[in-house]
Amino acid sequence: MRLPGRFEWKVLGAMLAVAMLAVALSAYALYFMVQRFADFSLEHDAQMAGSSARAADVFRSYFADRKDEFRRRAHEIAAQEPARMADLAGTEGLLRAQLLLGTEVVDTWEAPAETLSRSREAPPILVALPAAEGETSRALELVFGIPAQMYEEFLALRAAIEKEQQIDRVFGLLVPRFLRQYLLLVLAILAVAPLGGWLVARRVTRRVARLHTAARAVGAGDLSVRVAPKGRDELDQLGRAFDRMVAELAQARSRLEYLQKVSAWQEVARRLAHEIKNPLTPIQLAVQEIASKYSGDDPAYRRLLDTATEILREEITGLRRLVEDFSAFAKLPKVEPAPLDLVPLVEEIVRLQPEWQSFVTVQAGGSVSAPCDKMLFRRVIANLVENALQAARAAGREPQVVIRVEQRPDRERAAVLVDDNGPGVPEADRQRVFDPYVTFRPGGTGLGLAIVRKIVIDHGGDVSAGEAPAPLGGARFVVELPC
Repeated sequence: MRLPGRFEWKVLGAMLAVAMLAVALSAYALYFMVQRFADFSLEHDAQMAGSSARAADVFRSYFADRKDEFRRRAHEIAAQEPARMADLAGTEGLLRAQLLLGTEVVDTWEAPAETLSRSREAPPILVALPAAEGETSRALELVFGIPAQMYEEFLALRAAIEKEQQIDRVFGLLVPRFLRQYLLLVLAILAVAPLGGWLVARRVTRRVARLHTAARAVGAGDLSVRVAPKGRDELDQLGRAFDRMVAELAQARSRLEYLQKVSAWQEVARRLAHEIKNPLTPIQLAVQEIASKYSGDDPAYRRLLDTATEILREEITGLRRLVEDFSAFAKLPKVEPAPLDLVPLVEEIVRLQPEWQSFVTVQAGGSVSAPCDKMLFRRVIANLVENALQAARAAGREPQVVIRVEQRPDRERAAVLVDDNGPGVPEADRQRVFDPYVTFRPGGTGLGLAIVRKIVIDHGGDVSAGEAPAPLGGARFVVELPC
């Protein structure tokens, strides 16, 4: 076991000083308290014992009479079978009335707020009413009230009686015993204070040491370290703040590494697009010229020539589409965010795509605002939805896509969740799926999700493949933007 450090000795000394001061003050307070308590108890018993009991009996009798009176008046009101509860507004002392048909409230009335504030509600009184033919049971629920001031006076009197009884018990039982044990308690405090101070100091310094060790690990580049405090004091709050900071650093480093990787791939895409695009036009012209120059009458050769021409045209078209994807990835524009409500924006994006109408549903609970580049965010939603539709169709299913927009106040984030009923994303591929040119779909370029993450990171947020299974059984992609 290591010896206490300087900080622990300081805490230990402070605990001992506080203990000694507490003992001195408690000794004086005990002497003063016992002296005054004896005088007060004798005087109080002489003056209040009989009168408080009689007053309490008066109050109890009053409340019992009022309870019987309320029950009698409730039956009188029920006998009149009021048609509307509002007709009972003039009834003295009535605070609330409800007409019940079975368990359903069909009519209700309540006294003005000013009247309610001056009254104390009595327990509700339920009176059965005659039920018409074909109806379920009918009943009248009435709540009467008594003056709040009178009830408060009764509570004050009852508290005084209870206090008197407590004082009697303390004076008769605890005080003599306390006086006998006081000296032992003082000695115990003086003995325990250093031990308690040492334990408190050790607990505090252990947590500080854990923070120090974690900070050194972070300084060495390990951003996976966490303190994970379990308490609620200031040191634990500091530990949680440290964990949040490290998590944000890890996310920032991950985003930076991703942006560096994407930047390198964008340069590759730009060069590939340039190198592929240049020979496409001459190739296409050469193919057309070859097809048009043949003037022979050999049917077999003509069919072969037409088939080869058609294949070349399809391949050239596919290459042009690939070049367009490369160019779009290489020339992503700069994000220019502005405060927007994401709910109407997402609804507009879906509405402007007629081919989505049968497959895509938007869910939102209210306004969700976040700084956003409207044009680029359209691209994010379009890529995610198109990926979802294609994944479901590739799995032989009728596509279903649900887009949910929600606010996350605990993290000060706006979130857009895109769920589908496709085959989902395997756990091992949930991070790789955002890398450029990584695709699990035949014919895909692997650029759609890379473009999505690049745009979202440029907004200051991030996108991830959800860990929990999506409600539709497929994949879930979560886009988070700072509010």
